[in-house]
Amino acid sequence: MRFLSHVVFIFLVSGAIAGADTVTLETYGDSLTAGFLANTLLTNPPPISELSKTLQNLAFAFLQKDRTLLKQFESNENAWPYFFAKNLAREGIVVSEVVNLAISGSRSSEIPRQVKQRGVSSAHTWALFFVGHNDLCHVPGDSTVLTQQFQEHLNAAMEEWEKNHEGSNVFLIPAAPIYELYPVLDNYTWFESEKKSFKCQDAWTKYFPYCAHFFQRYKKGELESYLKPRTQALNSSLEEIAKKWDSKSSGKNTYRFLEAQWPSPLRPELFAMDCYHIAAPGQQIFAENILAAIQKLLKR
Repeated sequence: MRFLSHVVFIFLVSGAIAGADTVTLETYGDSLTAGFLANTLLTNPPPISELSKTLQNLAFAFLQKDRTLLKQFESNENAWPYFFAKNLAREGIVVSEVVNLAISGSRSSEIPRQVKQRGVSSAHTWALFFVGHNDLCHVPGDSTVLTQQFQEHLNAAMEEWEKNHEGSNVFLIPAAPIYELYPVLDNYTWFESEKKSFKCQDAWTKYFPYCAHFFQRYKKGELESYLKPRTQALNSSLEEIAKKWDSKSSGKNTYRFLEAQWPSPLRPELFAMDCYHIAAPGQQIFAENILAAIQKLLKR
């Protein structure tokens, strides 16, 4: 039965998506795709000496805004593109190369630059874009302002990608519901020793304050009502972008909105040591969800 499922999947893919027998994966996005801290586990923190060194190096990297320094905390082999490639191989799709161009801290404004870095490719490509989380954190203004900027940047990225590929495919993945992590991890003991005990709120406010105002809104009971409609607005715009470019490409390439959700239900063991990013176990589940979403898409 497993062999039969492989055959059916390959048949469906070949009929609906170009270049399905052997593919090159291109992935674009932010720290969730780059695998930032994905090789760490919230449920198994390092000893205090190692933790102190990590925090010191992270703080210095953020202050310097040095991409080279931040890259040392990325673990591509524990990020979802790597697991997704393994999932495709299991289904009989040969992945010739995984090109992970995601950069930690990236907003949508930086995605066109990532695409330009890839340049022209003659390979049969599946390109997956997973972005928007840092826009949600840093872009002020209402949802209209947010989505206008987001659409402008993603359209520029699609224009660049379109001219550099042929017979290939783009999958636009919805931004994750970040607001769901706070009730799961609030009051969770992040680190504990004989002398010290820290909870996730200490990570969010002191040690890894990526989006400190999110936690402030959460404590006021306002985070979901603030962030959920903004996330939905971004994801609706992704659907529009996929339809626009699929029509504009006229068969040269295909563009699809992919209804792939991040690991749910969320659990502490799926998170990295910063109480924010997804660790390897969660990344693996997300990769499985991406495959399931593609299979669902092909059956329509």
